[in-house]
Amino acid sequence: MRSPNLDRFFSRVYVLKLVQASPSTVLNLVDRLRDCGIEKNIRSLRPVLRSLMIARAITAELVEGSGRVYCITDTGRAELDQYLSHLDVLKADLSKADGADVDA
Repeated sequence: MRSPNLDRFFSRVYVLKLVQASPSTVLNLVDRLRDCGIEKNIRSLRPVLRSLMIARAITAELVEGSGRVYCITDTGRAELDQYLSHLDVLKADLSKADGADVDA
């Protein structure tokens, strides 16, 4: 089993956060990621979406006139909450380390 890389980790976090905010098509996700400063194209986003679907973190519904629309599931919300709590711990640890550097 491959260990996750940071790009994949943050891609999952961003996609989960974006579909939590509102159900989205692939094109909409690409545009919204670019608005966040993340240069993803459809080819690089599809494996992330597929992985999230396999993990049952998101679902895809075919909507007439829009195509496939991705929505977050309860499993996806739990995964996102877990990621965000890890990031909060990291942020707190980094703040403590920065404070220690200032005191030294």
